[in-house]
Amino acid sequence: MKQSAKQPAEYCRVDRAFKLISTKWSAHIIWLLGQNECLRFGQIQKQLALVSSKVLSQRLKFLEEDGFIWRRQESTIPVTVYYGLTHKGKELSKIIELIEAKSSDWYD
Repeated sequence: MKQSAKQPAEYCRVDRAFKLISTKWSAHIIWLLGQNECLRFGQIQKQLALVSSKVLSQRLKFLEEDGFIWRRQESTIPVTVYYGLTHKGKELSKIIELIEAKSSDWYD
C-alpha cells in the first residue's frame, strides 16, 4: 500500500494499537487479566457483568489471535478454560494502568 505524504509509515501500526485499546471491553479484559495471573471465562464474565458471553468470547478470541492473551483448555466436564496475559499483553496492561492512573488524576 502506497503511503501518502500526510500519512507516515507507522500510522497503520498506531491506528491498530488505538483500535485495539478502544474496542469495547478489550482494555477492560487486559486490565483485569493484568490484576490476576490467570482467570477462567466465568470469572472474567462476573467481573465484567455488562458484557454478554458472545461478545466476551469474541474479544478473548481477538486478543488471543493478536498475541495479547493466552488460552489454556483443560479436558474436564464441563471444559475449563483459563486465560492470562502474554509478555505482549503484560506490556499493554502496564500502559492501560498508566492511562487508568492518569484518568483518576484528571477526573477525580
